[in-house]
Parts: sequence; C-alpha cells; structure tokens
Amino acid sequence: MPGTVEHLVIGVGRALAGPLDEPVELGPGDYLSYPGDAPHVFTALVPDTSGVIVMEHV
Repeated sequence: MPGTVEHLVIGVGRALAGPLDEPVELGPGDYLSYPGDAPHVFTALVPDTSGVIVMEHV
C-alpha cells in the first residue's frame, strides 16, 4: 500500500533487513524503520531468528 512504513525490532538472532538496495544487519534489540511500499528484504542470518514487525499505513 502506498505510504506504508515498516518498523522492525529483532528479538533473537541476526537478520539482514531493510530496503533492497541498502539492507542493514541487525541483532537482538536493534530497531529499523523503512518504506514498506518499496522493494525490501528480511533474511534470517542464523537459525531461530525472530523479530516483531509493525506496519504503519499513513
């Protein structure tokens, strides 16, 4: 949906997340906000990685 923003907090593990052209490596407790209406990625880098994503529609 146009205008969508995703807010991500990693709980356990490590992940590569964010805009497809500039993903960021995140660990436990890290927070990232990025446009959800553009190509993006969330890739677990270790087994049992988990996080919480809140989608904001403006």
